[in-house]
Amino acid sequence: MKDDKLHELALFKFSLIAPVVNGTYQAASKMQYYREIASKIHTLPDGKQVRISSNTIKKWYLLYRNNGIDGLIPKRRSDIGIPRTFDENVIKKIYDIKEQFPYITGKLVYQKLIEEGYIKQSTTSLSSVHRYLRENKLGRKSALQVERKAYEMEFANDCWQTDTSVGATIKVDGIKRKTYLIMTIDDASRIVTHAEFFFNDNAVNMQKVFKKAILKYGVPKKLFADNGGPYKNNQLSLICASLGVVLIHARPFSGDSI
Repeated sequence: MKDDKLHELALFKFSLIAPVVNGTYQAASKMQYYREIASKIHTLPDGKQVRISSNTIKKWYLLYRNNGIDGLIPKRRSDIGIPRTFDENVIKKIYDIKEQFPYITGKLVYQKLIEEGYIKQSTTSLSSVHRYLRENKLGRKSALQVERKAYEMEFANDCWQTDTSVGATIKVDGIKRKTYLIMTIDDASRIVTHAEFFFNDNAVNMQKVFKKAILKYGVPKKLFADNGGPYKNNQLSLICASLGVVLIHARPFSGDSI
């Protein structure tokens, strides 16, 4: 697998564990967060949609904690923790059943999968269904857990916002040139962590501003940016992943800004 593909997979993994890395998850516990992420369908860099077990997500967090972003780069396997016993359709059906019947037993889940043709009794055992439910904390007790929200952006460095503003047009050697003000602002304190004028609004200059801001004020937990080229590129994603920063992009056409 080419290096760029490996880095894309590593960034995908980091995008799921980033809130745990810097403590910005909203679940009652880390394991609850892992289970919430495991309950969703995710799109891999190659476009394939999968569900990922909570144990795998926990493993990625431990790998990142011990080895940084390099620990998330695939070494041998490229299936990124996709369960080998069940295919995507079976996993989706399990979650659909649990959502419709939160207190259903593992045995009844197994029977419904067989009755509706998702698995065959001759090739899939009841224990394999029980194991999947147990590993992903899909037992009946999980339906009783209460979600608790955590405060966000209450303190300095919880989240920075970054954006570009068009500056004045000035003459340089008799030639008119546009200027661009690239800046980062702390969301809680509204302090401008760094701002600088450039002749070009590009990724290199944005990363210069980000670096200088970090040198002055430390590393933020989150970085909020728009979807423009200077802010949405693999290099910035890798930088944030290496620092443990959650990179958040505004929804297209949402009008969100600093």
